[in-house]
Order: sequence, then C-alpha cells, then structure tokens
Amino acid sequence: MSKQKECSKKRQYHTKEFKLSAVKMVLEEQLEASEVASRLGIKSEDLKRWIKSEEKKKVSKDHETMKELLLNNKKLEEENKRLKMEREILKKAMAYFMPTQS
Repeated sequence: MSKQKECSKKRQYHTKEFKLSAVKMVLEEQLEASEVASRLGIKSEDLKRWIKSEEKKKVSKDHETMKELLLNNKKLEEENKRLKMEREILKKAMAYFMPTQS
C-alpha cells in the first residue's frame, strides 16, 4: 500500500521565478529556509538545493568577472608600458631636433 501512495504522488514543478523568489527570501531577507519552505508549501531540502545552486552560479559569475578584470588590467598595463616608451622616444627626438637655448 505504501507503494501506491508513492506512485499516486505527483512531482511538483516550480517555475524559475518561483525558485528565485524563494531563494531571495532566504538570502536577502535572511529568513530561515525551513520557515520559507513551510510558508510556500515546499520541501526544505528542495529549497536548500535551490540555494546551493544559486550560490554556485553567483560564485561562477564572480569568477568570470574577476577573470575579465584581470585580463583588462593586463591589457592596460601593456598599453601603459608602450605609451611610456613612446613618450621617452619623443623626448629624445625633441632634444635631438631642438637646439638648446643658451
């Protein structure tokens, strides 16, 4: 009989918006996951899994942002080095072509 009960239960599907809303209640409003799950009528295990998933996405996104910033920083450092060399060349050229005034 217990197998019949398990088979008769239908799996609940929740929209992405619903999941994000539930996760925000825990992360941003700092409510307990068990309380939010109870309010929304969902399993706390499901909510905790959604929270972990969103946290992983955020870490991944932060990692990508950091990689982009480091790459951009490296490009700017290279450009700065090149511009300093060009400035030194121009200074030497000016000294060569401009006679000193005495």
